[in-house]
Amino acid sequence: MKLGVLGATGPSGQQVVIQALEQGHMVITLVRDRAKMHALKMQHDNLQVQKVDLSKEEDLAAAIKGVDAVMSCLGVGQNRGMCTPCTLYTDTIVVVTNAMRLAGVTRLVCISAWGSKDAPGLPFIYGWVVKPTILRNLLADMGEMEDILSDHCPGINYTVVRPPALTMDPVSGKEIRTCEGQLVQNASNYMSRGDVAKFMLMSLATDKYDRKMVAVGVDD
Repeated sequence: MKLGVLGATGPSGQQVVIQALEQGHMVITLVRDRAKMHALKMQHDNLQVQKVDLSKEEDLAAAIKGVDAVMSCLGVGQNRGMCTPCTLYTDTIVVVTNAMRLAGVTRLVCISAWGSKDAPGLPFIYGWVVKPTILRNLLADMGEMEDILSDHCPGINYTVVRPPALTMDPVSGKEIRTCEGQLVQNASNYMSRGDVAKFMLMSLATDKYDRKMVAVGVDD
C-alpha cells in the first residue's frame, strides 16, 4: 500500500513509519518541517518526505492524492489537557477529511484514547482523577473529533484507535486485545506505541474495523 502519515515525527508516528516500511509499504510522511523529519535519519527507498500546511485543505489534498490510506498520529502533550484549551484534534480532522474528499481518498486510521467519552468501567484513577482534571480538555477534543467522523463523514472509511496511556516501547509481542467501546476490560492501563502502530497497520488488512471506534489494550 501507499500510505500518507501525519504526525510522522512524533513517537507514535515514527513507529507507524518504521513498521510500514518493514512491511513493504510505500510511505509519504506529511510534515510541517522537513528538517525535523530528516533529523530522525530515516532513510528508505520507499520513504518520501512531503511538507504540508495543515491549515490548507488543497495543500494536503495534493500531497495525499494517490495514497491508499491516511494514518493520523497527530497529538499534543499532556500539558494541553487541564488548563489550556485543546482543539488540535477537531481542527485537523476537518482539514484532513475535506482534503481526503478532494483527493479521492477514503481510508483513514487515527488515534484517540480510552475515555474519550464517559463510560462505565473506566479505571477509578482514569475516570475520576485523570479524565476530569489532567486530560480533561484533551479527551473532550478527541471525543468531538470522533463525533465529526461518525456524524459528518459518511464517505470516510475510518478506524479510530483508542489506546490507554502510551509508553515509548516498541512492539511487545503481546496479543493486542480489542473492544468496540471506551476501554478493554482487565487490560493493562499502559500500552507501547509500537503495539498501537502495529494495530493501526493491521486494521488496513481487514474490514473488521471499518467505520469503528476500537479500544485496544494488552495484558500486564
